[in-house]
Amino acid sequence: MSGTDLQAAVAAVVDAVDALAGCDSDLATGTELVEVLDELETVWCRLPALRHRLLARLQTETTPQQMGAKNWKDVLAIRWRITTAEAHRRLSDAALLAPRQPVTGPPLPPVLHATSVAQAQGLINAEHVEVIRKAVDKLPGFVDTTTREQFEVDLVRTAVGAGPTDVENAADLTLFLLDQDGPEPDDTERARTRGVTKGKQRRDAMTDLAARLTPEAWAVFEVLFAKYAAPGMCNPDDPEPCISGTPTQAQIDNDHRSLAQRQHDALLAIGRIALMSGEVGHLNGLPVAVIIRTPCKTSNPAPGSASPAAAPACPSKTSSGWPDTPTIIWRCSTKRPGRRWICSAAAGSPPRRSGSCSSPATGAAPNRAAPSAPTAPRSIM
Repeated sequence: MSGTDLQAAVAAVVDAVDALAGCDSDLATGTELVEVLDELETVWCRLPALRHRLLARLQTETTPQQMGAKNWKDVLAIRWRITTAEAHRRLSDAALLAPRQPVTGPPLPPVLHATSVAQAQGLINAEHVEVIRKAVDKLPGFVDTTTREQFEVDLVRTAVGAGPTDVENAADLTLFLLDQDGPEPDDTERARTRGVTKGKQRRDAMTDLAARLTPEAWAVFEVLFAKYAAPGMCNPDDPEPCISGTPTQAQIDNDHRSLAQRQHDALLAIGRIALMSGEVGHLNGLPVAVIIRTPCKTSNPAPGSASPAAAPACPSKTSSGWPDTPTIIWRCSTKRPGRRWICSAAAGSPPRRSGSCSSPATGAAPNRAAPSAPTAPRSIM
């Protein structure tokens, strides 16, 4: 089908929707309304399959740079006014459910071929597709291609006559039967699933952290937690927190933190110790450092928040305990409309949306480090 034919078909769809929107449904009976809704549900289930195919084709015809963006996720988010998460979901679905375009030769079938066919016919909906996709991802690595394809086909057959919950239950049962003893200890599988994920900063300035550690990584942190997360250690409520040696009995008795709080404070202390060691090196040619910016109208942090460059906002009550060292650099800065910050040392430099200082005079890379070693709060003058 040529581009002209494709546009004509889309125009016909738009005209049909306009005609349907102009219909009066007040005189329709309940049976007629149900029949119409059933037909519309089938159409709604089929449309994503068409979008997947067109998106896959678009990615072979042009590049994000030619469309004025740095990647396809931004292209979709900007053009259709959707979130980047939704754009990522659509691109991921297209990669799995649209015909694959090789460098040479005819198109290859979709990764989830049976799911793609069922969706194109309107037999399953988006919830079914999501359940099947997650179930296929959970298949053990030793499952061969034939069994993997049959597993998908069986789930699609179940989805045609059942809801997403029933499909999920069937998938869980099959996964259990395929691997009743669980995955065999395997370094390759551990390496594939390892990771640490940082969530978005919440409105209370807290950030969620989720981790799946390898045995080696946990062995390291288990020892560190045993030392730094022990009762009385690294307690920010102490006038002089104990970060080395053995805490006093009074520090232990006055430590009312939970285990989770002690482990959090231990991670913070370990990060500060690493920064203060002076051995973290450079990042992008500049020393690794935390840059703390405060309003220009005051030398000391005002009540509210101080913002580390290219990092989440940090309450100034907390940041006031960070010393002015080569790894903790204080900068006077002004806040401009649109949540953009400009370092006062770079008065002619363009603002950056990320919040990082654009001046080379800062002498430190904007980011990715933790605060320095714990010290008693002191003035930054």
